[in-house]
Amino acid sequence: MSLAEQLKLEEETFSFELKITSITQSKEGTQVNATGTVGRYGKVWLTYDFTANPKQEHTGSFVGIGRAVTDDGVANEGQRRGVYVGDGLTGTVYSLDDVSDGAPNFCVEHWDLKAETIQLQFARLER
Repeated sequence: MSLAEQLKLEEETFSFELKITSITQSKEGTQVNATGTVGRYGKVWLTYDFTANPKQEHTGSFVGIGRAVTDDGVANEGQRRGVYVGDGLTGTVYSLDDVSDGAPNFCVEHWDLKAETIQLQFARLER
């Protein structure tokens, strides 16, 4: 069985835009905070801690956390891990998220640092 056949996503896909609210640089890496609204999860706040790959320019990994609250007050949290590939002011981030609602998600994000936006798409992994 091929790798593509093993990574199965549910058909329902969610798309939304996040606004980058802060970027902080340090010797250890870069931290980014972003916020937006996502249908099922409501208001979302994400934090990314990026670490550059010392052997490959414009690539690296990240760990992060997402928190969300719906209009009805239902809260969720997601532990996030993934990789990024950058190209100047744009980049793509790939992550697997362990969400407290029991739905592991696969996410692909397209970053535009000039516009300070993130276009994010995700779907649940089929079990």
